[in-house]
Amino acid sequence: MFSGQSSQYHQMGRELYDQHPRFRMWMDYCDEIAQPLIGGSLCDVLYRDGDKSRPFDRLLHTNPALVAFEYSLSRVLMEAGAEPAYLLGYSLGELGAAIVGGALTLEQGLVFAIDYAKLIEAESPPATMLAVIDVPDIERRYAELFENCWITARNFDQHLVVTGPVASIQPLREALARDGVLHQVLAVNYGFHTEMQQPLESRMLELARKLDFKPLRIPFVSCCDGAVYDRDTDPAVWPQHLWSAFRHPVAFDATVRGLLGRGDFHFVDVGPSGTLATFVKYLLPTGSASLFGDTINPFGRDLQTFGNAVRRMGLNDAGRH
Repeated sequence: MFSGQSSQYHQMGRELYDQHPRFRMWMDYCDEIAQPLIGGSLCDVLYRDGDKSRPFDRLLHTNPALVAFEYSLSRVLMEAGAEPAYLLGYSLGELGAAIVGGALTLEQGLVFAIDYAKLIEAESPPATMLAVIDVPDIERRYAELFENCWITARNFDQHLVVTGPVASIQPLREALARDGVLHQVLAVNYGFHTEMQQPLESRMLELARKLDFKPLRIPFVSCCDGAVYDRDTDPAVWPQHLWSAFRHPVAFDATVRGLLGRGDFHFVDVGPSGTLATFVKYLLPTGSASLFGDTINPFGRDLQTFGNAVRRMGLNDAGRH
């Protein structure tokens, strides 16, 4: 599972970068591709001095950093013997999943992530994305404050994301605080998955149509529409699909429930925060034989967490040495 914007943080995977040679090799390779496009070293921006609490929310850096991180972590797991039955993408994570799945080369994917970030930074108005806990009927309960806000992700029954212009979200935040509703501002400064992105459609599609998409080697599951794409999927669908994945709301809950209808799975989160694994935890029905887990998280001990994930999957992490 490939997470999207707001799962990133400064220093993510630092211990793994310092002590796992194969992870570092792949991150450095991504850095070589990104460096001339962002005007400096991506790894230097990510791993230079500073703690995890330091803001890390500039899209020009976070877009390629997430793609690079999730690609590198996936490659290390696959080199250790992981054979994914599906790759699941969440928002920007759909791009990372498409790259690992073979629809797009790493080089083209990173270039697109950076070009799209530049487009957003230049032309998209600022916005706030807000994670809200335990108010599934938020549109009804706060109808008077929802005129310019949208639900942009449903992760499980008690967790959703609301997005809107900064001035529109602020009164909603105040009302939630007044009512004691748990909520958190996410590290995203633009209105993804909303009508605020609509004016950029033609420009984004122009960028995507320059890419040379290929047939998938590994089946791909989208959290935009819950659809499963495979090697028979026409590569020509990808530009429009990526636009839909960034423009329309994320339906993680419905997507995972749809997968569970196919059988039991081991859901492996290759994002830096382990958030998707947490969402899966609350989506699995009682008695489910499915498993879930992160491979890294913000709480430190990267090598230990990664090693635990490798052991859960029965892999041999020879690349660590």
